[in-house]
Amino acid sequence: MIAAVLIIKEIVAYWPYFMVGAPLGVFGISNKDSTNHSVNVQIFDSNNKLLLNETYDLGPSQRLYYPEKGWKDVYEREKLFPSGDYKIILTLDGNATKTYQGAMDAWSVVDFKIHSNENIEMVKMMS
Repeated sequence: MIAAVLIIKEIVAYWPYFMVGAPLGVFGISNKDSTNHSVNVQIFDSNNKLLLNETYDLGPSQRLYYPEKGWKDVYEREKLFPSGDYKIILTLDGNATKTYQGAMDAWSVVDFKIHSNENIEMVKMMS
């Protein structure tokens, strides 16, 4: 009986992932430019607490996602980045800045595309 309850508990907990799929990454960056770029990404929660401050070097046509190797399990994103409001600041080569501020959940990702030194496109995508 206890085993049946535990199995049902797990099925209920994973149900959204069966229906929609695995959680998406928090952000993606594509370098559509023909030159290398240094990109700093800062993520703040709704209390303005810094959650991530990473710098990446991207070559031409290179793309990266965070986390780079995916989530360890379906709950990891919700533990680290629970559904809520976030601010993501992308700084390109120490100059141009693009900011996303808004709601995020397990099935949304902010995608940045670098077209040149000053031209950064930003799109929030949902699965």
